[in-house]
Amino acid sequence: MNTNKKTKRKWIVRVILFIIAIALFFTSIFGNIFSLIIEKEYFIPKQSSIFTFNETVGNEGSSDVWRYGEDYSNYYFNLSTFDNDVLFFPKKNVNNCPGFNPEDVTTWCKVKTLKH
Repeated sequence: MNTNKKTKRKWIVRVILFIIAIALFFTSIFGNIFSLIIEKEYFIPKQSSIFTFNETVGNEGSSDVWRYGEDYSNYYFNLSTFDNDVLFFPKKNVNNCPGFNPEDVTTWCKVKTLKH
């Protein structure tokens, strides 16, 4: 194999590794994978994904389960049921909900329950 092809191949591998590193560091995937591994009760809402879900408020008890979370589309509140039911509020509706606070479920207007 000539030197030019080796150089191109090394450059392509480096670019791919750089893109993967950037994607991993700028998403929530590391924290979500870690939490899924160490906490048997941790889960990601089914309308979200391991790449986009972000825990915003953790549980105050001994568990590492999240209380509030969000992704690009919704805010989530963990109801802490055996079925992992979640309330979710679409971010597009925030302007139609006076006094909305993403970390206070009592301020959420017309929330929907999401069965896990």
